[in-house]
Amino acid sequence: MPPPTSEEHNWMHVIVRVGLNACTHPIEYAKVLIQIGHEPLPPYKSRTILGKEKLFYPSIFSYYLQIAPCSRSLHAPDRSMFQNDEASSDDLNLQERTERCLRRTARETAGRCAAIIASQPLHVIAVRTMAEFVGHDGQYTSVVGSVVVIYREEGVAGFFAGLVPRLVCDVGCLWLANALIHIVNNFVIEDKDLQSYVGASIKFLAGSLWYPLQVVSSCMAVSGSGLVAGSPPRMPEYKSWQECYRHLKSMKALKRGGTLLWRAYTGPTFFSASGAPLLPRVDMLSVPSKLH
Repeated sequence: MPPPTSEEHNWMHVIVRVGLNACTHPIEYAKVLIQIGHEPLPPYKSRTILGKEKLFYPSIFSYYLQIAPCSRSLHAPDRSMFQNDEASSDDLNLQERTERCLRRTARETAGRCAAIIASQPLHVIAVRTMAEFVGHDGQYTSVVGSVVVIYREEGVAGFFAGLVPRLVCDVGCLWLANALIHIVNNFVIEDKDLQSYVGASIKFLAGSLWYPLQVVSSCMAVSGSGLVAGSPPRMPEYKSWQECYRHLKSMKALKRGGTLLWRAYTGPTFFSASGAPLLPRVDMLSVPSKLH
């Protein structure tokens, strides 16, 4: 049986990605709700590895049990896997490998930017459809209906809410990961088998460093939309993504949703219209009894 061609390999890669995205959708759904500050379960006392007493939120799996009957709106992560072809450059010198890495990264940057800009309207609809779980607003029930609501209330600009932090996050991850992979593969590690594992680790590290902008993008996609999740007391109405970043940073909330199991309580998730923290009331923490 002949080995798969390059085109067949690419299609297999796409099919695997789609399957993985579908399987991990429940976790992605819960992650988006956590990013926008929805915490239906109260924190509990526990101890860190060093024995220090601290408040923790339940794991994302316990969190998902609260939203399982209402999970919908498939949401595909926008960060694509890119192949590390440094291993096939033995016949090139260091300068040629560096130039090739820069050209490849620049081409991928252009492709990703085009893809993100084109998909941003659907991304906004997906995030807002998930955010509807918080207040069951009933505005985003279909793609066509969502388009009508956004255009009527916010105009064309509403379809691109949260675009800039999403772009900066994705491009920053790409350049940081490619640069570190190039440096490690050419100056630190020579073993070709080990290089593939190092590449995956570096991509994960780069994604973690730029993760706060994912949180900002999700919040900006919802803020000012008229949804319960994007209005005070659950979220201030931010005027810009920079203001959102500064506010989340002051609340130590830039890492919301960054971990699945040990989710430390970092502060309040309810705010006034001016962004001042509020003490949560019982009705703020309650989970709606009627799910749709």
